[in-house]
Amino acid sequence: MSAAPVVIAGGGTGGHVTPALALGEAYRSLGISPCFIGSARGIESRLVPQAGFELIQLDARPLVGRSAWQRVTGLLALVRSTASAWRVLRARRTELVISVGGYASAPAGLAAALARIPLALVNPDAVPGAANRLLARFAGLICVGFPGAAEALAKRAAPERVLVTGVPLREALRKAFADVAPLEADPAAPRNLFVFGGSQGARQINDLMLAALPSLDPDNLRIVHQTGAEDRERVDAAYAAAGFQAEVLEFEPDMPQRYRWAQLVVCRAGAISVAELALSGRASLLIPLAHVGGGEQFANAAELAKRDAAQVLDSRQLGAEEFANALGALLADPARLAAMGREAAGLARPGAAEEIVGACESLREGGRR
Repeated sequence: MSAAPVVIAGGGTGGHVTPALALGEAYRSLGISPCFIGSARGIESRLVPQAGFELIQLDARPLVGRSAWQRVTGLLALVRSTASAWRVLRARRTELVISVGGYASAPAGLAAALARIPLALVNPDAVPGAANRLLARFAGLICVGFPGAAEALAKRAAPERVLVTGVPLREALRKAFADVAPLEADPAAPRNLFVFGGSQGARQINDLMLAALPSLDPDNLRIVHQTGAEDRERVDAAYAAAGFQAEVLEFEPDMPQRYRWAQLVVCRAGAISVAELALSGRASLLIPLAHVGGGEQFANAAELAKRDAAQVLDSRQLGAEEFANALGALLADPARLAAMGREAAGLARPGAAEEIVGACESLREGGRR
């Protein structure tokens, strides 16, 4: 079994896997190829090997929001997978474990604590996830995407161990955003609106957009809308019937191109989306997903809203009229869109991955000594 001085653990969703891969790329640029530990249930099982990294899959299972029986079986799986992770870390002479959160990170994080291997946490969201809350007391370093998470985790770890670094994004994405021009307050041009609900789309956002069409001007609006596979035909037909110039997609593979084109973005508020909005310097109308984790999307959105970089609508009680009024007001105010874009750009942290890896390497060197 080959040595693995650095192990990156976690996954389950794109919000965890994307930062993990960004850190893996930053380490690879230093000549170190980290090993990844994750779950066969998450998208890391596909994305990590595609990126050229080794992935060890353990039987990690989610516990939050599960039935009593699922929690019991999940805890038993956690014990078994922690023992497996401990054997992997010892056999590979691991010198540092980095947890990016998600249920798949807990076994390796706990194993690192048991084996007295330095542990670093990376928390992309503004609210700490359950796994990182559990592991915080064992961590020698905690890197967070937003100040709110720093305040929460400082209650579980010494404040000097907590750094606000921003959300690590993959190198190709950062390069693609490098030449994005700032928004211009052009009152004459048609507005460019980019709408998406995540990689699978969002039925709520799709329905809200269609309900808002009667109050919008098809001659002054161009739309790109990622709907997800199941809703594409319905949404496409509705735009055509209403006379709108709209490109309706199941999935958008080139997000930087769409951000570059857009003057306003309507989307959820996952940590990656918020970081992309900042990196692209684009105004946004955010509809945080309510039924996820501990309300982290609302906290992520608030980080932009308090800087007037985004307008946030509460998805739990959002009606079509409120959405249409908010969207129409933003589209009618190009000066505000440009100002929101400038504020968003001020929150960008394109060097987050390198900053985190630098801090992690200091922790690893300290562990060696």
